[in-house]
Amino acid sequence: SSGINAEWPLRPGQSNLRMRVSAVILAVLVSMTLAIDLTHKDCGSSATITKVFSPDCEDQVCRLKKGHTYNMKISFKPNGEVTAMKAKLYGVIAGIPVPFPLPVQDGCEACENTCPIEEGTEVTMTESLKVEPSYPALKLTSRWKLQDESANGDIVCVEIPVVIVN
Repeated sequence: SSGINAEWPLRPGQSNLRMRVSAVILAVLVSMTLAIDLTHKDCGSSATITKVFSPDCEDQVCRLKKGHTYNMKISFKPNGEVTAMKAKLYGVIAGIPVPFPLPVQDGCEACENTCPIEEGTEVTMTESLKVEPSYPALKLTSRWKLQDESANGDIVCVEIPVVIVN
């Protein structure tokens, strides 16, 4: 076989359609792989944190625009079996952690209902963060936690600096 496409040359209009479909597929694949790793600090996780990212952020320090919702994702591998977790979010302002409501407070549900999670199995927590118009414009640290309901320890504790903008 010479490797030449038997359909060549294409009928008029056929190449445009193929190029458009190829461009759309390429754009989807690129957007899926270009989620930027966010600047973060482990604040006492018992699990190994493998990735902290958001498909909605354009920079390593996420700029959160008031009135918008952002999907935040934290991938991790627990160091022991996990059967139940609580998801919590705090905004750390002037060193004081202020609780923020999360839409999904069941940590297992936030990890796609994967509980029980076996030791060493990588899972990803996905939470939506709605930035209310009433929030002040400021720089702060967001502290994301998945707490073990039985042992009362932090399976995940990650601090992510963010900037709330108008």
